[in-house]
Amino acid sequence: MVSKSIVLNGHKWTAKLLGENAVLLEAQGEVSTTTIHQTTALIEAQDFPYLLDLVPAYTSIALIINLLQTDVYQTISDLENIPDTFMPDVSSHKTHHIVVDYEKGLDWLEVKQKTGLSKTEIIERHCRAEYRVAMMGFLPGFIYLEGMDIALTCPRKTNPRIRVPAGAVGIGGTQTGIYALPSPGGWQIIGQTDMTLFDPQQLPPNQLNVGDTVKFVAISS
Repeated sequence: MVSKSIVLNGHKWTAKLLGENAVLLEAQGEVSTTTIHQTTALIEAQDFPYLLDLVPAYTSIALIINLLQTDVYQTISDLENIPDTFMPDVSSHKTHHIVVDYEKGLDWLEVKQKTGLSKTEIIERHCRAEYRVAMMGFLPGFIYLEGMDIALTCPRKTNPRIRVPAGAVGIGGTQTGIYALPSPGGWQIIGQTDMTLFDPQQLPPNQLNVGDTVKFVAISS
């Protein structure tokens, strides 16, 4: 079996093998991040003893399993047998007010040119919106946020930076995001937060989680 179609949380998914110790659920057709988050919570609520990690993305969910306790085929079978009548509790989602120093933005000239808006209007629009953590990746703690004002849409940089500082707040297409660690990156940086978003010495290491709400608060240097 290379892949199998299943129904979970009232939606159709394609269950694929992702190596020998992981299963990838890919949504069939359009799917909202709300459905992704609810389905993730639904799987998590089953307390499968072999489940090591759940990694939700925009249109998929990866399940990492312990091969000493099960295999990918049994995992897919277990997913098929989850009752759709069960609704998980998602009340644990939190609201975070993240303070941003927009004077530390690195790409204001380009962002103003691409959007046709003034710096003041961009900051006002960026702070006015209420965001939700849609997913996390491409490196530990990086936060992808949905809900940005469409007027702030700005393409990523043609030539990515070799190093973007931790805490950098950027725009990439129709999304806004925050770099939790210093890394290469091509998002348009419009500000900086001092909030520690990822600390491997803490459990859990992430300060924010998928489904949480974010509001940005502007401060001056």
